[in-house]
Amino acid sequence: MAIRLQMLTEDPKEIELIERYWAVDESGQYLEKVSALEGIVEMAQGVTLASFIRQRCNAFDENQVCPKCAGLVEIKNRSQAKKVSQPSIKLCTLCQEDQDAIALEAQKAKAAELARQLTEYVRKQSTRTVDYSTIADRQVLLLLALDRAVTPRLTHGGFTVGDCRGLAPRYVGDFLQQLREAGLVLDDPTKARPGTYYWEGDEIWMFRDQVVYRLAPDAASRSADEVIRSLQDRVYTDAEGLFTLWLDYSVADVMRYLGAQCALYNHELSERELEEINSTLRSALETYSVSQLWSVVWKVVRDAASLANREYYNRPKAAATIPGKIRRNLEKVQRESIELKAWSRPEQHPAGTLGMVLGEILGVDENTSGHRVSSLVTWFTGQACSPTVEAELHEPVRELMTIALAHDVGSSVMLRFAELIRAGHDVGSAVEEIGSALRS
Repeated sequence: MAIRLQMLTEDPKEIELIERYWAVDESGQYLEKVSALEGIVEMAQGVTLASFIRQRCNAFDENQVCPKCAGLVEIKNRSQAKKVSQPSIKLCTLCQEDQDAIALEAQKAKAAELARQLTEYVRKQSTRTVDYSTIADRQVLLLLALDRAVTPRLTHGGFTVGDCRGLAPRYVGDFLQQLREAGLVLDDPTKARPGTYYWEGDEIWMFRDQVVYRLAPDAASRSADEVIRSLQDRVYTDAEGLFTLWLDYSVADVMRYLGAQCALYNHELSERELEEINSTLRSALETYSVSQLWSVVWKVVRDAASLANREYYNRPKAAATIPGKIRRNLEKVQRESIELKAWSRPEQHPAGTLGMVLGEILGVDENTSGHRVSSLVTWFTGQACSPTVEAELHEPVRELMTIALAHDVGSSVMLRFAELIRAGHDVGSAVEEIGSALRS
């Protein structure tokens, strides 16, 4: 092993120290220990021997050559030296400086292109407007809920996803993304902190949590406050859209409870397992209430916790059973017509402003069944009395009444119909269920 030295000092004592530090025998072993060399030259407090020598000498290992130019590679301390000749993964000082300079120029070019692209993006954003009288019903409710969650930032300034935590129990980013995709909220790069946007490949990327959003300007040039006030007088007509929004929110409400219960027992679920549970719960919510599904989640998570303590089981294996257990539990409930219990909302689990708005507009909460919500939305939007619905119901109602009168059970049919409507069924499903029972 041979070390080539380039002295940066003329002090004889320092030169002697440096040469003794790097001196080796024929086998490549250092002649003197570091501890034996300390104290030869006075050094400032806190300065190590290696750093002291590094400031006064450049050392090059003749056993390591630059992979680019075959020049000697500089080493900083004894541990970096090699006893036998071998290819180096490091570049020599000059080649590294050249590479750093090229990388710096590329970085500057990326920064310049990013600035140009963002300037153009901001220019296009400034010309976008929205006719708020034409937006979908579900978007109206989302905006009203968002206004409550971030007041006054929705109408005066900007806000981030983190500011919207009070919007819903979970999936806040997804709800905000719905408004972003509809062009109702715009991101404002001029208000984001440095580093929020970056250039990757040929595209602008961003850190979503740092993006600053604002309400899109009104096409009629009304202020943001006026826009929100006008939405409060909305006449709703889209039953399907409102019910879908309720499902989105209710799934978030149940999944938030699931997350809390799993955390309590240290159950960790994969993204795939969470998606499976999400799908199962969404389907179940068309029939049951949020509070009823809380009771299902409570039971299943505790069953998994008990399973984790059995022989040949562990916590990950037990957690993996949760998606299937939820599905099978709901299948049994439906098959055997079991009455699900309803759990009360935990104090640490608020409904969120979207839940509050849905409650005020539709008169629903965590105890309202999916059947009931569907019926309420249908009546609220006027769809229950629409000509299309009436036409669709004409033949089924006629057939039902004919069968009921033929069997002299008219009064029983009407009482059962009223019972189903009170339970949340719409007219169509109530007629279908009674008709099926009479025909069987």
